[in-house]
Amino acid sequence: MDRTSGIQIALKKCYGKGMKTFYDCLPCFVAQAVAALERCGLDEPSFQETMRAVFGELARVDFAAPPPATVRNLYRLIRQATGTTDPYAAEKRQSNRLARALAEKFKGKIEASGDSFTARLKLALAANSIDYGRYGRLQEEDVLEAMETALAAPLDADAATALRRAVAEADRILYLCDNAGEIVFDRLLIEVLPREKITAVVRGMPVINDATLEDAQAVGLTEVVQVVGNGSDAPGTLLETCTPIFLERFAAADLVIAKGQGNFETLSETSGKPIFFLLKVKCPLIARDIGEPVGRLVVKRHFLPAAAPKP
Repeated sequence: MDRTSGIQIALKKCYGKGMKTFYDCLPCFVAQAVAALERCGLDEPSFQETMRAVFGELARVDFAAPPPATVRNLYRLIRQATGTTDPYAAEKRQSNRLARALAEKFKGKIEASGDSFTARLKLALAANSIDYGRYGRLQEEDVLEAMETALAAPLDADAATALRRAVAEADRILYLCDNAGEIVFDRLLIEVLPREKITAVVRGMPVINDATLEDAQAVGLTEVVQVVGNGSDAPGTLLETCTPIFLERFAAADLVIAKGQGNFETLSETSGKPIFFLLKVKCPLIARDIGEPVGRLVVKRHFLPAAAPKP
């Protein structure tokens, strides 16, 4: 058996799948497809033809798989039908510019807070609002409001303390990023963490407005910490779609910090790996699963013991 096959087999044995897809997800899938196609400049007949293909794909949804698995299939279909590899390219550039301006604005407030770690953590959580995945629409004023209210937002102090302690005790940390723009505030948080321990991870190719290596370079994240792509085109971390190099890093990490709902959806039932999920709850299904209301900033520690090997 070669080294790559051994890593993949070990991961399949040790780590479970994420949350399941529910029928409530279907309208969101349709809305995401429509929003992406509207950015591709199709004429009406081509738009209609592609949407028929989208509905055909949705007729084959695997409800046992996490929602990002279906979104991955939809975006593959959209890329093939339209020839557009990154429908949200303009929005991602604008999100990065907006976030960089906001980060400069908040530096004084961070220092005045008296607790730089907690202030940066709250801002990184609130920046998870920079998300076109819910309905494909995002207003700049919504982002501004989310960031302006972040420092006063409630946060589980025990969970934040546990995160700080876990970071101090870990030797190899994977920081799984989520969206463009949001990664500016991930950088602010990472700057007060032991950077030599951390590898930041972005998507392997464009999907929705998720951050790629190009975005990480644009906001200077690559200047602060090592950044790698996971090789996948899913808006989450579907381990079976990631590269062997990423899988090796995941297997070796003794702590994973996972940003956003997509990473929660794909890793929430993972076993044998300590994970801290950092996100803003934006979906009633996530709210139900995570036990927090929509709108809440969440730090959630997750650890399921690895299943015992079968005799």
